[in-house]
Amino acid sequence: MTTRNILIGLAIVALSALAYWYFRPNSTDTPVSEVDKELQTDPDLVRYTELLAKNPKNDTLLFRRAATYYKLDAFDEALADLERAMRIDSMQPAYYHLLSDVLLDYARPSDSRRAIEVLKLAAQRFPERTQTLLKLSEFQLIVRKHADALATLDKILQRDPQNAEAYYMAGRVALDKGDTTNAIGSLQKSVKIDADNADAWFFLGRIFSKKNQPVALLYFDNALRVDSSFLEAQEFKAAFYKRRGEFDKASAIYKDLLLRDPDYANAYFDLGMMYLEQDSLSKAYDHFNIATKVDPIFVKAYYYRGLVNEKMGNKEAALIDYKQANGMAPEYEEAKEARARLEGK
Repeated sequence: MTTRNILIGLAIVALSALAYWYFRPNSTDTPVSEVDKELQTDPDLVRYTELLAKNPKNDTLLFRRAATYYKLDAFDEALADLERAMRIDSMQPAYYHLLSDVLLDYARPSDSRRAIEVLKLAAQRFPERTQTLLKLSEFQLIVRKHADALATLDKILQRDPQNAEAYYMAGRVALDKGDTTNAIGSLQKSVKIDADNADAWFFLGRIFSKKNQPVALLYFDNALRVDSSFLEAQEFKAAFYKRRGEFDKASAIYKDLLLRDPDYANAYFDLGMMYLEQDSLSKAYDHFNIATKVDPIFVKAYYYRGLVNEKMGNKEAALIDYKQANGMAPEYEEAKEARARLEGK
């Protein structure tokens, strides 16, 4: 019997044993046949469903339909298709990767643990596949298993000491631990090996921005050199100028950002904060108001719109905003105190 056949046999046994754990439905799961009308009219889903009706055991089509379901947040349907695809062919790394994504984003009890177990299984099954180990380290970081993430990255670096992405992830882990020294060291190694790693440049910029060091601008500019559409790098560059009181430079960047993405709520909010600092209450109100329209769950935007309302003497409107912010985030002390202050008058 060939090594591949042995692996396939083991994979089938493992999947049979683990299928109930990974794919088991909740009592509230919606059967695939009852997918809502919006999903039923999605052109990609319609096409894949028609193709699968003719070839129901095509695992590639099942995987592609699962990926489409996943993009549409139809997690139960995605899991159902992945289970079928992996029973047909359990030796496709992409299937494990998508399964881990679905589980992590579904976020039912224990789903994050299941997602990591899926990737561990994939790493055992495909030990030479670096991308699987990198994805495993990313998920371990997400659930803050720092030691596990670093151990996974060490396996990569032992095999490939020049792996820029592994150093980048090590920098992310160190940063999440609060170890900025090691974070800087790892991120700088990453960009030294790969000067086109926009994310590594960006996180270096964030670290030095917090230190209020102008070199942060160089890092943000490098991120934007690699990817001119990196809007978050633009936002943080503008925020750096804002904190230093260079409002004209900050404003120009925010306005350019909004030309690129008119729904970028943080840009409206930060412009509102700048106008508030300059006592331009009407402009501040307008920008906080737009932020709440673009992002209806932007808690701070409601609070600061309330603050501007209060400063302008619109106490009833202010109280409505404070209640909204407090109701959405009961732990938000400023909103709670502002609400109590106005309710007590």
